[in-house]
Amino acid sequence: MRLKYLLLLLMTPAISYAGYCQREQSKQTGSANKTTSAAPEEDDYDVLSLKFDIALTNTSTAVSGSVITTGKVVAATMSTYAFELNSVITIDSVRFNNQLINTITTTGNVHKVSLSSALTNGSTFTAQVYYHGQPPAGNGQFFTAGLNPVLLNGNYNIMYSLSDKDLASDWWPAKQNIQDKIDSVTMWVTVDDSLTVGSNGLLKNVTPLPVNKKRYEWHTSYPIDYYLISVAVAPYNEYSYYMHYTDGSGDSMLVQNFYYNKPGTLTAREKAAFDSTGLIIDHFSNLFGRYPFDKEKYGHCMSPLSGGMEHQTMTTMGTAAFADESLIAHELGHQWWGDNVTYGSWRDIWLSEGFASYCEQLFVEHFRGEAAFLAYRKNVFGYIIGQTTGSVYVDDTTNVNRIFSQNLTYYKGASVVHMLRYLAPSDSMFFRAMKRYQSTYGGSYAFTDDLKNIAEQEYGSSLDSFFSQWIYGQGFPIYSAKWYQQGSDVVIRLSQNTSAPSSVPCFWMPVQIKLKSAAGDKVITLYNNANVQTFVTGFDSVMTGMEIDPYDNILNRTTSIVQDASILGVANAQLDQVQVYPNPTQESWQVTNLPQNADCLVTDATGKSIWHSIANFKISIPAAQLAQGVYFLKIKTNEGAVKCMQLIR
Repeated sequence: MRLKYLLLLLMTPAISYAGYCQREQSKQTGSANKTTSAAPEEDDYDVLSLKFDIALTNTSTAVSGSVITTGKVVAATMSTYAFELNSVITIDSVRFNNQLINTITTTGNVHKVSLSSALTNGSTFTAQVYYHGQPPAGNGQFFTAGLNPVLLNGNYNIMYSLSDKDLASDWWPAKQNIQDKIDSVTMWVTVDDSLTVGSNGLLKNVTPLPVNKKRYEWHTSYPIDYYLISVAVAPYNEYSYYMHYTDGSGDSMLVQNFYYNKPGTLTAREKAAFDSTGLIIDHFSNLFGRYPFDKEKYGHCMSPLSGGMEHQTMTTMGTAAFADESLIAHELGHQWWGDNVTYGSWRDIWLSEGFASYCEQLFVEHFRGEAAFLAYRKNVFGYIIGQTTGSVYVDDTTNVNRIFSQNLTYYKGASVVHMLRYLAPSDSMFFRAMKRYQSTYGGSYAFTDDLKNIAEQEYGSSLDSFFSQWIYGQGFPIYSAKWYQQGSDVVIRLSQNTSAPSSVPCFWMPVQIKLKSAAGDKVITLYNNANVQTFVTGFDSVMTGMEIDPYDNILNRTTSIVQDASILGVANAQLDQVQVYPNPTQESWQVTNLPQNADCLVTDATGKSIWHSIANFKISIPAAQLAQGVYFLKIKTNEGAVKCMQLIR
């Protein structure tokens, strides 16, 4: 969901950063987050399917009808059936396995039915709840209520659901546990015949009913989390088309959009935004694997939201999205990140919001070019630099503000995704890991360590330090440097402080350095794993300056970069004589002119140790068994001088 701030910092012609993400503001007043099921008895069963048969209107929260829950017992025995429904709603009756229940125990929003005989593990059951009422109305924005009737200018009424994060029980008898995905949902909604109902999955039928009514009959056969089930009721018009995949399959899919039936809607700009959705679906399918609900549809129900809510297969989208497709990309990205693979706990919500936020950048990169991509990323970094502490991984799941922190969950989460991509041996390995994650956990849920394990397998190296520092740790690095050139040798003394040193005293990262000259620049990569390190590299042109992380691949702040001849004494003169050949190589690197007892360490681009030895004068480093790519040789003398050299296989 993007409650979202559409980025505000830099206003450039290439990117529209308009619109303040109200969803974040509304989270500030939300209730404390429920970390488990509302009642322990809810964990005794797994929800298999839901069948809604309810009546709604577009002018109020009035709801009536029934919901049939089909479940399966997962405990050893189940003697009580528990569910959640707002206490202001009247329960007319409950039938359990077709038997009328006479006694229901209610505490707050939790209702419990004592069974005449306990069900055993593996048993299936049906529970049908008949109810009616008018629950409290939301104001049309996030986290205010489950149902939101809004009167727009021009006497236009719309009512839509927003169940995230625990407001589904405002309008239907629910089990609100993110780890219990519902295998299928049938949504029948009866409304006045002047209205349209948008919901999840495919519209199977529209049945005319007496007294100027009609029933919209939607169905989804894909696993879905409770908070992603949705309805939107309004006098909508429909604009739909079929998008086409470019993967050679020849397949196509319905893109179904409902927009306001009022003058001035579906302008050329809005139509262009709707049309672009199919192109973005195809692009993300190439990056992450085929759109996960491609046997059904994707689309939007227009609403007065300040952001968007990623209801599965049909996002409830604010009108501001149609001024900039980056918000469309965010909510569409959620169909993979959050919907197809849901976070296994609220602590791991960055797996949804961080990745969806990065999908905005992936959209910009592909459709607007590299310069716009860099500008967007720098903009995101600019927000986070003001948040010197706090981790991506949620440390307090009772605090709604913390769970949905714009800076930490959204922006820093997106930045971590980019750095995980930057750290990959190749771009293709990063996206291969993302596809593997989707195919492994699709239709279910996953935790941060699940993503880490898959990335490690694809990268072929440990990511312990990266996840420990960037996901679970706090802050970011603050770099400074001194440099001096003598002949073709350049000595660089790289220093690092951090914004939260008690959490992470030093971030271990490969840092790109741009050596500048009038004749042309050169970019090298130094593996930084200490607060102060001295490196020696070669540069044939006369240096005019230096830049740290020139392409903003690392979330960081850079302070001073100065030319300083005094650092020449830091590097042992013996290291100036070290030579490596051949480089590149297929078999081995020969290193000569080493000082006495030189400590030689070879690492890959992630900092993982590949080879280590103590040598005198000359040594041979084997390369035949290594994958093609860039490696780093770090040579340290007894006196503490360090030289870092790039090795190419």
